[in-house]
Amino acid sequence: MVARGFEKTATKDNLKVLEAKLGNHIDGLDKRLGRVEYQVDEAHDILKRFEENDILNLQKRVQILEKAVRSLAKQP
Repeated sequence: MVARGFEKTATKDNLKVLEAKLGNHIDGLDKRLGRVEYQVDEAHDILKRFEENDILNLQKRVQILEKAVRSLAKQP
């Protein structure tokens, strides 16, 4: 019974194979995570540009409205 129990335990070779597989799996996950981080950064940059453009457009529209209100206020 004891001998059969030892047969089922992992050998150093088995551990090395498992370690290599785990290392490869982690490397793959690192690459995927790197791609996801890049995509998130790109999406953030795009949203930031949209926000900046929207703010500039709104500022221009407010300036136009302010000029119109001033000109209407000067009329008798």
